[in-house]
Amino acid sequence: MDFKIISGIIGGLGLFIYGMYLLSNSLKKLSLGLLKAMLEKVTSGRFRSAMMGAFVTAIIQSSSATSVIVIGFLNAGFIPLVAAVAIMIGANVGTTVTAQLIAFKFTAIAPLFVFAGTVIFLAARKDKHKNKGLALLGFGLLFLGLAMMSSAVKPLADDEVIKNIFVSFGTSPFLGILTGMIVTAMLQSSSTTTGMIIAFASAGLLDLQASVHLLFGVEIGTCITAGIASIGGNLSSKRLALGHTLFNVTGTLIMLPLIPLYLRYIPMTSGDIARQIANTHTVFNVINALIFLPFVPFFVKFLNRVIPGTDYEKKETKHLDTNLMMTPHLAIEAAIKEMVSMLGLCQEMFEKAEKCIITYSHKIRNEIALDEDSVDEMQKSITEYLISLTKRELSDRKRNLIPALLHSVNDLERVGDYCESIVKSSQRGYEHDLRFSGPANMELGKLFEKTRVLMRQTKKAIENDDHRAAAITLNIDREIHDLVKQCRFNHIARLEKGDCIGDAGLVYSDVLTAVERIAEHLCNITKGILHIGKR
Repeated sequence: MDFKIISGIIGGLGLFIYGMYLLSNSLKKLSLGLLKAMLEKVTSGRFRSAMMGAFVTAIIQSSSATSVIVIGFLNAGFIPLVAAVAIMIGANVGTTVTAQLIAFKFTAIAPLFVFAGTVIFLAARKDKHKNKGLALLGFGLLFLGLAMMSSAVKPLADDEVIKNIFVSFGTSPFLGILTGMIVTAMLQSSSTTTGMIIAFASAGLLDLQASVHLLFGVEIGTCITAGIASIGGNLSSKRLALGHTLFNVTGTLIMLPLIPLYLRYIPMTSGDIARQIANTHTVFNVINALIFLPFVPFFVKFLNRVIPGTDYEKKETKHLDTNLMMTPHLAIEAAIKEMVSMLGLCQEMFEKAEKCIITYSHKIRNEIALDEDSVDEMQKSITEYLISLTKRELSDRKRNLIPALLHSVNDLERVGDYCESIVKSSQRGYEHDLRFSGPANMELGKLFEKTRVLMRQTKKAIENDDHRAAAITLNIDREIHDLVKQCRFNHIARLEKGDCIGDAGLVYSDVLTAVERIAEHLCNITKGILHIGKR
């Protein structure tokens, strides 16, 4: 095999992969908002969910992108596992559209797509139009790469040694499936591997039987993307990744005995080997989808048994009963109880943030993200509840109390934000392998301890309208500010001595700022209780 053939295959593959990337990435940007909105509405009905998965994947030309979006929704708790499994089954069908497009003979006019896409991209002023240009450019490059690969491997069809290697894919199902699986896992794109199979088949190196074996391997190899995306995710995302793998592996085992039927009937659909391969890809996934969809609920139960346990879930409001609106003083008490619950969640977040500073944990990072969403939802619910209450008949005292409560709810939400900020800082330190010095860790320990005391006293002040506890918080706040000031001074001294490196110092400084802001927001609340300041 000479250099010209190797460079033609590698260059063509590079163009094909880059074209596929441009096409799917541009289409995803053009329609991602709409697609997310559509997927978020899918909560029940497995056939509807499967159709949605097929439609979304056909539009963005990437089952990998669909799997990442779906796993993101699962992690956020937007959709149930039943719907997610159905969407992934549909995505397998939707991704066959790419193979059908590749089977069209667009190679002759591919340069026109490249030219049109380039002109639109350079002339456009808006990102939306630039993405349209990139999609056309990607489409053209995809077919140029395909043509380049096909013409590069054509001479190999006359080489008996090479021909025998490719023939072995047809005679040995295991070898064909293994090769398709490994190549797809490495490239992380079933469409790219399918394109290569079509290019080699068009050049006469692969017959339909060998192509079918390779395609079956492609179906298994494509599961790697969902597996990677589920790392660090919740249990549902891991169940989905396992389910996707089991679905494709089981489908392959079911279809293997049916290969003689493929070889008999698929050639009747078209005389072109490229179209036959595309049709094989489509038939495989459509039949598997029809077989599995009725059993999705049972399949999900099986996945729950294989990967047992419950996910860490968002916290819901418990006290905001609309029936209490008839008695405003009880409704206000309910809002205050919910604020106490909100602060309790912030306390948990702060404890987790300290653990992350000591030893970073992806699990805690994911929990904090859910907690922060819960705090945001609580803020929204309490705010709406209190605003609704203002439309009722209230005494002047109660009416004047509501703005102060609304300000306090906003302060609590900011406390949650800064707890998450501490975790993000710790993640940055973990990713860049940054370490705090011993004295810095001791200083942070004292600062966290004082802030925990501040949170407890603030909770007591809110819960019982305790003015003494509120006054104590103001003293603790002064101590925290003094301690932060001393920490910054000590940090500069350590930098001058070389005991601390600059990058770790930036993370340390961000943590100090976040803790200081938490103290300020908590004291804004207690000042309101003491009728000090703007409230």
